[in-house]
Amino acid sequence: MAKRILLVVREGAHAARQSAALAAGRLARESGGAVRMMYVSPLPAARMDRHDRMVANIDQEMMRITGEGQDCLARLAAEITDVPVERVVRFGRLKDEVRIEAEAFAADLVALAAPLSPGLWHRTLAWYLGHVALASKTPVVLLPVSAQGPERGPRDAVTMPAH
Repeated sequence: MAKRILLVVREGAHAARQSAALAAGRLARESGGAVRMMYVSPLPAARMDRHDRMVANIDQEMMRITGEGQDCLARLAAEITDVPVERVVRFGRLKDEVRIEAEAFAADLVALAAPLSPGLWHRTLAWYLGHVALASKTPVVLLPVSAQGPERGPRDAVTMPAH
């Protein structure tokens, strides 16, 4: 069982965040573990108005996005009870940030927040993170896992096992 679960929430990926957080919390509760929620955003550019005047520099944009990320993670963490939850906001390339955070947290499982019926893009992303970014050292799963019966379970639960 996974004792340390890293839940990755991407900027703009609003679908199923709450369900993914509840699923990660349930897994951690069953194993007596902890969850670290990580909000990942690409490095922002300076914001310009229509006359090419700077409205917000990169530092100001990072502060704005950090606030949005912390608010999002605080709402998700409030849904999880009886489990230790940590929250972090990171900027950069998804694969690099997931690899660094998984190593720093010593994650037993990396979970990506995805829609209930993940498409090819989410499945490919999970495979990519598991095999390229994490070099198959830590399993990657898409959460939430479909609860539509045993006939759909294995196909919908995308897990990249560690070697």
